[in-house]
Amino acid sequence: MRCLLVALGLIGLLSPALAADYDLPTLRGTETTFLPAFPRYFNWQGFYVGGQATYSSASSDFSTATQPLVAFSLRNSTILAQMSPDQWPVLTVRDTSAAGFGGFMGYNFQWDTAIIGLELNYTHSALDAGAQSFPIARSQVFGGFNNAVSLTASGAVNISDFITTRARFGWSINNFMPYATVGLAFGRADMALATNVDVKQLDPNTNALVAEFVFPMNQAKEGAYLYGYSGGGGLEFALTQNIFARGEYEYIQWARIWSINSSMHNFRGGLGVKF
Repeated sequence: MRCLLVALGLIGLLSPALAADYDLPTLRGTETTFLPAFPRYFNWQGFYVGGQATYSSASSDFSTATQPLVAFSLRNSTILAQMSPDQWPVLTVRDTSAAGFGGFMGYNFQWDTAIIGLELNYTHSALDAGAQSFPIARSQVFGGFNNAVSLTASGAVNISDFITTRARFGWSINNFMPYATVGLAFGRADMALATNVDVKQLDPNTNALVAEFVFPMNQAKEGAYLYGYSGGGGLEFALTQNIFARGEYEYIQWARIWSINSSMHNFRGGLGVKF
């Protein structure tokens, strides 16, 4: 019993010291208890709109664009079966670039420093890509003739307007917000494509012209619709609580149209207002 009483007395003496270790600190010179503040983050949440300037670089691959036209113009012919002129690559890749302008609008959702948003981005430009043409001429003896075939072609794609509907994934670092984007792209372009196949049947002994056939084909469309996907990233900087600046890069891969494969690289600078 005596030991138990001594132990209880020691615990009573130590308890104030132990309790002091867990007391909240007070401000110097006052009796006010100091309470730590909750962390605060810059508020990116809300609806926003803005304008932008864009510099775009586009690449259009016309190397297989002539295949359907040549194959149709020579359908069911011995020339197509024997010499396959539809596979001759007379058009090549063409790169072009141009400045543009447009606007954007969207909405950000924020959880502490994490931001997820939805945005609609529009650009008007004049990306005119005219294909370089390299005519090809070949000859082959069959069917009792020396068949001399020449192929020429031309092609052009002029992308004037495009829109990307995209999701944004950002991270708030004080007044800065780096972000990545992924989405769908829709565009409008004027397109033209033409081929001309000239077939000369020559006497294999004298090389004299026996017969000549010309097969022209062309197609054109104003305001053809494009679609594809986009991805990229950028950085926004809050100038005030409601005004921000941005710089970004965006890549667009368009779906093939008329056997033409096109892609774009877009570099943008913009200014926006958050509500």
